[in-house]
Amino acid sequence: MKSRAMLFCLSLALMISCISICSFKEAAASTTDWPQKTVTLTLPYNAGGDTDIYARLVAKKLSEKLGKTFIVVNMPGGSGVIASKHIMAQKPDGYNILFNHTASLVQEVTGVADFSYTNDFDNVGTVALDSTYTLVCRKDAGWKNLEEMIAYAKANPGKVTYSQVYGSATHLVSSQMEKTMGIEMNKIDVGSAAADRTVAFMGGQVDLLVANYINVKDYIENGDFIALGICALEPVPSIPNIPTFIQQGYQVSNRKLYEMKFPKGTDAAIVEKLTTTLKEIVGSVEFQAEIEKFHAQAFYRSPEQTGKEDLAEIEEIRALMSQP
Repeated sequence: MKSRAMLFCLSLALMISCISICSFKEAAASTTDWPQKTVTLTLPYNAGGDTDIYARLVAKKLSEKLGKTFIVVNMPGGSGVIASKHIMAQKPDGYNILFNHTASLVQEVTGVADFSYTNDFDNVGTVALDSTYTLVCRKDAGWKNLEEMIAYAKANPGKVTYSQVYGSATHLVSSQMEKTMGIEMNKIDVGSAAADRTVAFMGGQVDLLVANYINVKDYIENGDFIALGICALEPVPSIPNIPTFIQQGYQVSNRKLYEMKFPKGTDAAIVEKLTTTLKEIVGSVEFQAEIEKFHAQAFYRSPEQTGKEDLAEIEEIRALMSQP
């Protein structure tokens, strides 16, 4: 009987503790008067790409929810490092936010970033997931599918050119391609923004381009680009005609999780209020429908989950890029 009573008391104490923590978080979020003025979301890329689209969707919803304007500022350069360091240097008062995605974690593995996207910021949370990174060639390349490209690349080592930004998702994808396909490509940096890389690709500067599907969708549908494979772990229901690399027998995958981060030292009450609001937005049918138009999905992760899983992903990237 004593054991049962003790077990009951422990369970009751744990329940009360959980309730207290939740109540504390709700109280903290409700007591802050943030925001009192315009909030800036800074992203490391040009307007028009996937990150910009998702940032503007979130900014619009936050403005509606919190009653103050959330604006988006594009700050490209340095493979994203310039914008990130800009936010790190801002006053941690809740009015400057970095909107970025997990492809930036490759920078930590390669040394492009001399800071941690997890430990040197205060995570706010994750809002979307996009698994549509698609490899394309031009219709005049002479390849009708992935196998024809691989055959040519094997017969002509180093001759196939590929658009790569060192320390980015394009770098991670090329590393996987070369290892699993047994090929060697000539990686050329023709610009970090999707728009710049696409223009260079169309101009014949490179033979292969990998980009989010929304950035190349029109060209594929018009027949100008041939889709060779998509980097998703599983087939994308809204893009049924493009097989994944895994379906074709090659271990190439990549996904982007879009996250928001405050400068380190931001008031916990502000962080809690914003992440609570993000969770509501991401959970709304309206937001989910908007995101799905771009073949992505609404996807919420708490600050704690975002940080923990990003650190784990860094180790996964390190393992992928170090494999012989």
